[in-house]
Amino acid sequence: MLKYLIILSLLVVYTQANNVLFQTGECNFSRKYFNNFTLTIKNNTVSMDMITIRPFTRGFRALIDFQISLGNSKNYQRVFAHILDVCSIVSSVRSNIFKSWFESMLQHGNFMYNCPVTGGHYFLHNWKLDSRLVPHYMYAGDYRVKAHFFYGKHKTKQEDFVLDIIVYAQLKPS
Repeated sequence: MLKYLIILSLLVVYTQANNVLFQTGECNFSRKYFNNFTLTIKNNTVSMDMITIRPFTRGFRALIDFQISLGNSKNYQRVFAHILDVCSIVSSVRSNIFKSWFESMLQHGNFMYNCPVTGGHYFLHNWKLDSRLVPHYMYAGDYRVKAHFFYGKHKTKQEDFVLDIIVYAQLKPS
């Protein structure tokens, strides 16, 4: 408990940030779902190219985990994590932070607006996160964002791995 109070106190000391600088990223994908998946971060923009070999249907989920590195530490502490139903977010008319990010990505890619997503070539080219889409509770610092995509129940034998993406970014004060 004390550890979390210290982390919370340190976060309050940081100035509020809203300029995102993408630094680097990595990915790992299942050959069961993708023929290829490439993630590139260059000049503070994110690009992805993927060739899917089977449809993505209801039940496609993602664990999104935001972590911050405090000070000069190489260790990351969780800020928040949430498991999402990807198809529900994509097709929802209700707005939330994840839907806003997806809509921003649609301007730079050819993703489908609903499920099922058929097999084919999909891309995201030169996407940069608009500073207006950074939550006000995110403070300046070094972040690691992990996205773990899967079917089934997370961390069980029924989990069917689809894709892991890790992006390192820095939030700077405006």
